[in-house]
Amino acid sequence: MGTATALAAVQLGKIPGGPDKGTVIIWTYVIFASCVVLISFGRKIERTLEWANWLMMFVVLGGLFLLDLYIVPASIWWEGITGFVSFGYIPKGVDLLLLGALVGYSAYGGYGNNAITNWYRDKGYGMGGKIGYIPAAIGGKVVHVSAVGKVPMPTEKNLYSWKGWWKLVDIDQFAVFWFGAMAGMFLPGILYVAVLPRGMTLPSWGIAASSASGLILKMGNFGWYLALFFGFWILYSTAISNVDLVVRQSTDMVWFASPRARKLAKADIRRIYYLFLAVFMVWGCLFINIAVPIVVLAISANIANFTMALSAVLTIRLNRKFLPKEYRPSLWRELFLVGSLIFFGFFFVVFVVWVIIPKIL
Repeated sequence: MGTATALAAVQLGKIPGGPDKGTVIIWTYVIFASCVVLISFGRKIERTLEWANWLMMFVVLGGLFLLDLYIVPASIWWEGITGFVSFGYIPKGVDLLLLGALVGYSAYGGYGNNAITNWYRDKGYGMGGKIGYIPAAIGGKVVHVSAVGKVPMPTEKNLYSWKGWWKLVDIDQFAVFWFGAMAGMFLPGILYVAVLPRGMTLPSWGIAASSASGLILKMGNFGWYLALFFGFWILYSTAISNVDLVVRQSTDMVWFASPRARKLAKADIRRIYYLFLAVFMVWGCLFINIAVPIVVLAISANIANFTMALSAVLTIRLNRKFLPKEYRPSLWRELFLVGSLIFFGFFFVVFVVWVIIPKIL
């Protein structure tokens, strides 16, 4: 829905408002359908998503960096940089729902990665090459995906290979994901601060277009379309991954837990994946008509704080219960998980106590 607000703004020539709800919803259906089509082609669904996200990352982050160099004053660049290491300050009158949503989207990045670690499986990393992958409906073939994971014997050779995989995962998580996540928050953040008045209320039906009005003053009509371009691609890349993530998680849970489901699917995991995809699309199309985009974004992001805190506990539990000690992560990694539990759990409690409970009462 957030992505659709950018396309609606292009069509209407203005930031969408409440009266433009119908236009936003129609574009939402189009975008939803395009996500479904994209993950239906190729040999592996993971490979299709990988190419799509690499392209969007380079275009969006590269373009935003150049735009920020041109638009954003040095003082705001410095304010953004120091903001990463400034603790204990909450601006007066801050909207706790949106503050929790900001934290929640950071949490969602971590939880999303946690949830789609089977992209590593599909790519063949580690023992993933022994388990199988989810093929696409068009261009893929039947792949027999193992109903259980595989743990290698802790031999000297296997431990050497394991350390090599750890290095690759560290590069992916710290150099690519962590740095990319920081840039993904920083670059649009300083742009918003530079072009919009502080304390401005975001338009409920124009999320992706909200920075466009400020860029018009700086760059004219070119700034309007540039803001819509970036707003669209930032949210669209997330939308594609989200569609796969929900369906993939549901598929994996059923595939690994139910021998009957595997039998009914005739050992073709695609039958379950695309059944869930159809259900999810119908459910999503109904839900689109229930709430405004900014409310959906804010509430789902705050709930992500809970899932991140929970996943930290479960990750520690699973590692200690199922992995031989030779393969368990080091203590400092588990301490980071405990820190995540405290940090994201705190913001979820704030969301429940100061946002949800007062509304119920």
